[in-house]
Amino acid sequence: MINIPNMLLIGATDRNVGKTAFACEIIKKFSYNYPVIGLKITVIKENNGMCPRGGKGCGVCSSLKGNYQVTEEKVSSSKKDTSKMLAAGAMKVYWLRVLSEFMEEGANALFDYIGRDIIKNTAFVCESNSIRQVIEPGLFVVFKRKADNYVKPSCNNVIKYADKIVSFNPVDFKFSFDISNILFDEKGWSI
Repeated sequence: MINIPNMLLIGATDRNVGKTAFACEIIKKFSYNYPVIGLKITVIKENNGMCPRGGKGCGVCSSLKGNYQVTEEKVSSSKKDTSKMLAAGAMKVYWLRVLSEFMEEGANALFDYIGRDIIKNTAFVCESNSIRQVIEPGLFVVFKRKADNYVKPSCNNVIKYADKIVSFNPVDFKFSFDISNILFDEKGWSI
C-alpha cells in the first residue's frame, strides 16, 4: 500500500455525478496557497480491445501500449477532465492509464515521472476509484447521485474506505457537502 497523506482521492458510484466539478473547485480553492497537481487515474480491467461499457467505445482502453501509460495534460481549453483541472489552477495534471493487475507498479511509475522530490510538498487532487486498492490517500471522498443507490463495480470494491460520501443533485448541480469543510496543511488532507 502506498501512503500519500497529501492526496485527496475522489471516487464515484457512477458517471456524471460531479466529481470533476468538485475536483476543480478544490483546485481553485487551494492552488493560491499550495502547489496542486491534478491526477486522473483510469484502471483498465482488460486490454483486449473491447469497451467495458459496450459498443465501440472511446479508445482509452484499447489504445493502451504496455501495462501503464502516463500522459501530461498540456491543453487547458478542451472538455477533457484533465484539461478542466489544468484550467482550474493545477500547476500540472497527469493521466495514468493502467491495467488493473499493474496498479501499484503504475502508481509508482506515475510518482517517479512526477518526481519523488516534489511529492511531499504538493497537494494532489486525484480522480479514481480502483487506485484506492493500492493507494491510501489522506482523504477519500466518494460521490453519488442523490436518490440513487447504484454503485458501479469499481466503486463497490472501495466504497468501504470512503471518509465521506457526498450526494450530488444533477438538477441544481449542488453537493450535499460544503468544500470549506476540507482542509489541507503540511500533514495532508482532512475534513
